[in-house]
Amino acid sequence: MTPFLKLPAMTGGAVQQAQEDMALIARGEELDLPWRRLRVVIDHRLVEITTPVIVGGPLAGSRTSIAWTNEGTRFMGQETSLGKRATA
Repeated sequence: MTPFLKLPAMTGGAVQQAQEDMALIARGEELDLPWRRLRVVIDHRLVEITTPVIVGGPLAGSRTSIAWTNEGTRFMGQETSLGKRATA
């Protein structure tokens, strides 16, 4: 199996858009995020998709979770090594 090639660095506009998209994910507002923009943060390993995540309370059941990776946390300038999770 051939390893993935390293992606080129994001341009200034792409960095700003990725930061805005990461903030949407952190707030749990990623439902309206277009796939092409979500794919950018996934391809740059800033977020990961985890399924299933079991949720309690009024949203009880299994959901898909989009979480910041450690790289994503560093990209957003956060000190903690724990990813932020959002469920959809």
